Amino acid sequence: MSESNGKPSLSLVSLEIGSVNTRAQFFDSVEGRYRFLAAGEAHSTVGSPAFDLNVGVLDALTQLQETTGRQLLSDRGLLISTDPEDTIGVNAVTTTFSGGTPLKVVTAGLLDGVSLKSVNKLVNTSYSHIVETFGLNDRRSPENIIDAICQHLPDLIVLAGGTNRGASRSVIRLANYLALALNLIPEKQRPAVLFVGNENLQEEIDNLLGSLTELHLVHNIRPSLDQESSAPAEARLADIYFSIQSRKLGGLEQLRDLSAGHLHPGANGFGRVIRFLSTVIDAPKGMLGVDIGASSITVASAFAGELEMRVYAGLGVGRGLTGMIAETHLQQITRWLPFDVSDDFVLDYLYNKPLFPHSLPATPEELAVEQAAARQAMRLAIGKSLPLFPADAIYPLPGTVPWFDRILVSGSAVTRAPRLEQSLLMILDAIQPVGITTIILDQNNLASSVGASAEIDPLMAVQVLESNAFVNLGTIISPVGAARSGSPILRIQMLRDGQKEPVVEIKEGGFSVLPLAPGKVADLYIHPLQNVNIGLGPGRGGWVRRVVGGVFGVVIDGRGRPVQVPTSFNRRQETLEAWHNALSGM
Repeated sequence: MSESNGKPSLSLVSLEIGSVNTRAQFFDSVEGRYRFLAAGEAHSTVGSPAFDLNVGVLDALTQLQETTGRQLLSDRGLLISTDPEDTIGVNAVTTTFSGGTPLKVVTAGLLDGVSLKSVNKLVNTSYSHIVETFGLNDRRSPENIIDAICQHLPDLIVLAGGTNRGASRSVIRLANYLALALNLIPEKQRPAVLFVGNENLQEEIDNLLGSLTELHLVHNIRPSLDQESSAPAEARLADIYFSIQSRKLGGLEQLRDLSAGHLHPGANGFGRVIRFLSTVIDAPKGMLGVDIGASSITVASAFAGELEMRVYAGLGVGRGLTGMIAETHLQQITRWLPFDVSDDFVLDYLYNKPLFPHSLPATPEELAVEQAAARQAMRLAIGKSLPLFPADAIYPLPGTVPWFDRILVSGSAVTRAPRLEQSLLMILDAIQPVGITTIILDQNNLASSVGASAEIDPLMAVQVLESNAFVNLGTIISPVGAARSGSPILRIQMLRDGQKEPVVEIKEGGFSVLPLAPGKVADLYIHPLQNVNIGLGPGRGGWVRRVVGGVFGVVIDGRGRPVQVPTSFNRRQETLEAWHNALSGM
């Protein structure tokens, strides 16, 4: 029996169910440390014709069994063993789920900047669309508010308001609006209600709404004006999400039983990983995570363990393209294309992809369109997330993301690009980081599963994160300033193995690469020119210690912020090819 820090190791299968793919990922101990060993993948069977998640799960597990040669399945399904020494089956199962249709949610609260802000923030951490929101300052008549609720037929209403010693009559007035709306909605179509307001009113809220619909009462999300307590509400919201989805999708309840209750929204597992990684980063820099899926994008940022997360249901590179197109000018996508293709060609691909989300690009032109769309979808999500980042973080340039020490990106659209330089370019073009950042690629799409597994064994999550299951693409230096294209902006000298290397001069306008093998460590002396900022302040430089190399070594992104792409096709093609060639070594 192998051991890890004196603890018997567990073998674990993590099931990840998205709207397009279902994955079965296998983790076990190797030489006393947990490792990701293999994965099976199949098309998700969330929708037609199966409408049963277990069909896709069985296909993924069968593929995993064939890959590992380990017996995982019997006639009754996945084999679960309580003995860590068993060489058949697994000891534990976790499941993350992001494949269902987003919930339609109505939110209600008292003050826009207090309870309503908190409740909207809560809902935006889940796979949900807020279809209607109202509060005390809403200028509509009660009849119009009630009519709006009835027209939307939401899956869930979330009501907040009042500190635990605060407002009561105003909260009850909002609850009365909800009661009137519920009475007008057919019983079988009535939404559930989650009350996260003044706890002293729970009995009265129960008397008003409990007989009309499924009512959930949890701790106040704003127990006082200067305190937000969202954890209990987040946990209950996840339970409600699965309860509603299980009524629509076959197999979800069986998966909850198979996982012994370890069933999580995929975004929650992803956020847990980002929060953990932020605790090993020196403040005030933080950790950023972006998970781009077919139907949603999750953006999670954390500074010293304080997590802010938002799920953009309706943005993505499959069914989520419909939402992206609605918020995008076509030129924002075509500017990333190195091919001279018509707008009709681009639109045909973008409108057909949501209808056939399993389809893959068949030509270089289609691949370029899909990668351009992925850039724009991530760019939209990052833009929407700017208010989530803390005001006291380091901002080398106003209007950009803050200085993140590390950025982790997950999602097949990026991780499975034919070449890693394509993955890196998509990340840099979309996020446009500033300062000095390490880019980590979740090449096996493990982050959500690793976060979920931490509930079973935190050591497993830590050791897998420390393994080579995640790829360090390199350290990225992104100076910002007002230099002209082609003019010198940095002088950099590398100190490697005690030896100083020649000074390299960096010019504005493109990429420069300093070779540094993955895992190798060097010190850099950076001297900014023309008052540019590398995160230390305008014109300030010095030694940057223990820079770790990645696949692309050390990359200086000298394109400025925001990145500008020429509008004429010939210049655009020349520029995009130059950026690609700089990273590919051509």
